[in-house]
Amino acid sequence: MKLSIFLAGIRTQKWLTLYESISNATSIKDYELVFVGPYPLPPELEGIDNVRLIEDWGCPSRCYQLGLLHSRGEYVVWAADDGIFCPTLSIDKAFDSMPKHHKGMVSFSFIEGATAGQRAFGPAFSAKQQKHIAQLKNNPRTMLWTMGENAVLCLAGIPGHYRVVMNALIRRDYFMEIGGWDCRFEHIGVGSNDLAVRLQNDGAEVIVGDEFMDLDQEFATPDHLPIEQSHIENDLVLIKSIYGDPASQGKTKIDFDNWKKAPEVWTRRFKAKS
Repeated sequence: MKLSIFLAGIRTQKWLTLYESISNATSIKDYELVFVGPYPLPPELEGIDNVRLIEDWGCPSRCYQLGLLHSRGEYVVWAADDGIFCPTLSIDKAFDSMPKHHKGMVSFSFIEGATAGQRAFGPAFSAKQQKHIAQLKNNPRTMLWTMGENAVLCLAGIPGHYRVVMNALIRRDYFMEIGGWDCRFEHIGVGSNDLAVRLQNDGAEVIVGDEFMDLDQEFATPDHLPIEQSHIENDLVLIKSIYGDPASQGKTKIDFDNWKKAPEVWTRRFKAKS
């Protein structure tokens, strides 16, 4: 199989539309879509050969790690379940521009329908954070794709020229080799920034690709409250702690099985497995 697309998800009512939009991103037929989450596939997707579900009640980063583990494609792409793929054939274009060596990857940008306030972490902001919010108000549907342009990532231990990796096309074997996500980060939002640093410290070549998905998320909804909490209370604190430590300079590979240390039930969102 050439390609696996996987995601952590709970919005089963949107999965059929997401699946049907894959043809907007690629003309490849030899692919699979792997959902990881606690809820069953909607009836419309049951019995489709290239759609699978991995049941897990953990935090999103753990679910993405399991999606990678259970993927069967030579290449993998990770996505989100609160949007659709843009009609730009972005995955096909990514394959065309993909570096030929083992450590090549293409990082996708995406469109967000959410307001600029989504990038405001907590009630108090530094001058850099205020500047960052102002930038997003001027262009609220555009992400910033280098560390130095993103105020919340202006950390001494992360060079400003490093490219952000939120969604990407990458060889599965290399992604496994690097260790995937550090599941101490509850969500891949900030965890992907740690991933970007580790990949580029390891010599990965990151090409910036086309817009990949159009996300309809609104940060203030109850659906996203656990994500907001994880960013503020855990993930931003963690990344500052990690890269504030000189021992993290040059950090590259981690243990892939780190997901086993993450709680089986993400209590910010789920109280039990029933």
